[in-house]
Amino acid sequence: MSISGGIEAVTDYLQSHGITLLRDSVITLSNGIVLVGREDREAHQFTRKNRRSLGELLKNIDRKKPIILIDHQPVNLQEAVENQISLQLSGHTHHGQLWPFNYMTAAIYRISQGYRKIGNTHFYVSCGYGTWGPPIRTSSRPEIVALKLIFSN
Repeated sequence: MSISGGIEAVTDYLQSHGITLLRDSVITLSNGIVLVGREDREAHQFTRKNRRSLGELLKNIDRKKPIILIDHQPVNLQEAVENQISLQLSGHTHHGQLWPFNYMTAAIYRISQGYRKIGNTHFYVSCGYGTWGPPIRTSSRPEIVALKLIFSN
């Protein structure tokens, strides 16, 4: 089946198949972990809507609970630190995908790939398992990340 018609058509298709999209929304899992999904920062080009601030999304959330933020692009990392996010997961960069563009993504993004901790917030940026543009990779390896999370009080 082919999906065409833009982001809303894709969203409708996924939701009709039981997939919950976290687009500027928050859910609390039964174990108390809070998942926050940000709208992509470029989505306004397609939806004409601006994404909500992280502070607004977390307005009624207990900040003592583990909070996992899913944000496509690893931008404005300080906002996650200031809002007491436990872990932010991002992608988008492909860490350049083609040499020498990995140097460019490293210059553009504070974290272009891998793990880093800033303040009390942990960040992981995956360079992804697919491609963008030309369907080849020369300097970034495809990856599927499996994280084991252990929270302590």
